[in-house]
Amino acid sequence: MTKPFPKLELPQSFQIFPFYEKQQVIDGMLSEKAVYQIPFLYDLLYINRPNQLEKWPWQEACNFFHAYWKERSETLRVLFRQRDQALVRKPMVRCIAAFIDQLCWSAGAPVSSLVHDDLIQQIKDAPCAPLNIEERLGYLLRQPARYLAFIQLDELEQEFTKKRAANMRRLKKD
Repeated sequence: MTKPFPKLELPQSFQIFPFYEKQQVIDGMLSEKAVYQIPFLYDLLYINRPNQLEKWPWQEACNFFHAYWKERSETLRVLFRQRDQALVRKPMVRCIAAFIDQLCWSAGAPVSSLVHDDLIQQIKDAPCAPLNIEERLGYLLRQPARYLAFIQLDELEQEFTKKRAANMRRLKKD
């Protein structure tokens, strides 16, 4: 599915480093690929136009981030070997955004704000949130282009995937 969407106004609560620090509007095409290229696209689309789609990603049970991360992590590893933080920053920020989306979506809700305290509260309430998510996510957001952030995101993805699988099994038993 590819279709154009009108300009999306970025609420103040999304104009946050490292995602949209100096940006107020997004416009483009709505496609499966755009989800990964434009951080928080579905969340912003929902805020601006809640009737745009019949079914939103947080209403589905899939773990899209696992496949996305598996696809991107080797490329990122190669970029980190080149030791060019400017080159790795943008794809890491996209991956961090996708991870945040997955955490919130796994709780059945869109990301409502990127303001630190609001975001942390929403993520802490997610049933599959990894241990110490506040500190670990805080580091990712402050230092997205560091190799240690890449390692941390990889560990967070693994923990999230395990917790999510256990949670899904528990829900099926109930």
